[in-house]
Amino acid sequence: MKTAGKSKNLENSGRRMGQVPGNGKSGGKSQSNAGSSSLARKATGPRTRQGKEKSKYNATRHGIFSKVAVLKGESRAEFDTLLNGLRNDRQPVGELEEVLVETLATLFWRGRRLLIAEVAEIRAQAEFVEWDQKERYREEAARLPQLSCNGGLIRWIGNPEALQECLDLLGQLKEAIDEDDFVIEFDEAILTKVYGSDEDAEEENCNRKLFDSYLVWLDTSRCSDEERKEEGYASKKKCKENFLEEVNEEIHRLERYRKEQATISACKLELESLRRSVPEAPQLDRLLRYETTISRGIERTLNQLERAQRVRLGQPVPPRIDVSLSSS
Repeated sequence: MKTAGKSKNLENSGRRMGQVPGNGKSGGKSQSNAGSSSLARKATGPRTRQGKEKSKYNATRHGIFSKVAVLKGESRAEFDTLLNGLRNDRQPVGELEEVLVETLATLFWRGRRLLIAEVAEIRAQAEFVEWDQKERYREEAARLPQLSCNGGLIRWIGNPEALQECLDLLGQLKEAIDEDDFVIEFDEAILTKVYGSDEDAEEENCNRKLFDSYLVWLDTSRCSDEERKEEGYASKKKCKENFLEEVNEEIHRLERYRKEQATISACKLELESLRRSVPEAPQLDRLLRYETTISRGIERTLNQLERAQRVRLGQPVPPRIDVSLSSS
């Protein structure tokens, strides 16, 4: 009997040893089940009222509209903040009220997008006024007609590009005469670009004073010494100095005009930028129609949500008012 009892005790001891973790499958499984039960007891979710309010919409955080309402480049976190804020404010119960709150969030999100589009329209018009004007001047200067038979560049000095070209050409003329005296082939080519050809001389308001003065000083510089003594003409050197003085006066005149033009242009640009702080008619009409659609959608959805909640709470529901407008 003692032998049998000893054998039974050893068998029971071996079974207990097999249940030790890491010494058999049954022991590890038992410990795992115990851990899972412990975690399950702890995972009871939020217990406070505030915690429950925050987590009540976790299962429906991304509804059927929120999946498509946010475009690429827009912030989903901002949309979720808006949606959850409306949920906390309106406290929807049931699928219908939840869908109406999501619809409301989508409409407000579209309203946000409308404001961004309006700002973009204004910026596109107002911030590039100066650039657009410069581009128009450049294109206009490139399309100027043949200058040699159309009064020259001097007629187009209202265009800053043409005005600058006049100043550059007169600067070249001044430098060339100062270094090499009068060279008619070079000098007349420049003066024709600026003031036009002889055919334009008879036209009214044709500013060829400098060109005509050049021809006079050129002829005088070619006179003989005897003619200078008899007629009292200036020397060749003096002829060049006199003409260079007239060139300087013309350059100063054009530079003064450019300063006045820049001042007036800056004022016009400022006023134009202010004027364009409201979108132009086609863009404004499109934005206003879109805004009206959104406003009506928000008002209609709020009314539907209010009626649904009143019905749920057993409160009286005001009758609907349908207004039909007709032009007849």
